[in-house]
Amino acid sequence: PSLCQFQPHVWYLPLLFHDLILYFLCSVVLSAGKQTIAEQLGLPEPPKRPLAPHLRFMKHFLEENKRKLPKWSTQEIFVKTVQDWKTISPIEKGKWTSEYEREKTLYDIRYTDYMKKISPKQLESIRNLKKKRSEDKIKRQLRREKKKEVEELGKPKYPGNAFILYDFVSGAARQWHLLPEERQNVFREKAKKKLEEYQRELAEWEAKMLKAGRVDLVRSSQLGPELKQDLQSRKHQH
Repeated sequence: PSLCQFQPHVWYLPLLFHDLILYFLCSVVLSAGKQTIAEQLGLPEPPKRPLAPHLRFMKHFLEENKRKLPKWSTQEIFVKTVQDWKTISPIEKGKWTSEYEREKTLYDIRYTDYMKKISPKQLESIRNLKKKRSEDKIKRQLRREKKKEVEELGKPKYPGNAFILYDFVSGAARQWHLLPEERQNVFREKAKKKLEEYQRELAEWEAKMLKAGRVDLVRSSQLGPELKQDLQSRKHQH
């Protein structure tokens, strides 16, 4: 599953250290500057779903354990807090569950009231934006997976232009425009040679991919009409 597919409200699932890290990391990432759906559509914010019992417990005792155990690493504190949740009595767990259920009841009422104020057109906009975000997320994931795959398959890396080469060598990009023309030409020539080498290596790599049947990893400009048609049909199938 991707980073933010962890479902915090399904509190009865086995409490996994990995899941908790993903949840808290996801919460931080998503709250760091990204617009909510309501903000993007200019709508009032819906009520916030209450934290599930084990996450409520974690949030409370993580800070407490940090204060009590300043020399412990974050991972050690996470592990301890997970174990604390697993070992507390059913009565104690029941307190956290009762608090969650009380807030969940209020949340359900508020959410119902909120939805009554949303027009059918606004609701359609919310659904469309959610769908778009979900599709964009899948596309980003596929791009990351494809990038990782081509790296593992040894695809040559684009070398960049003369300016990038100069920046890498000198570490003083802002001085590029101050260089005399002949000095810039030195880097342009180096960049040209690197580009030619890259194009040769890329052509060899793509030929290798074609032999392996990986048409999807080859630039469309390098494919004949039949292979292009085959690639298009594969895309439509997905």
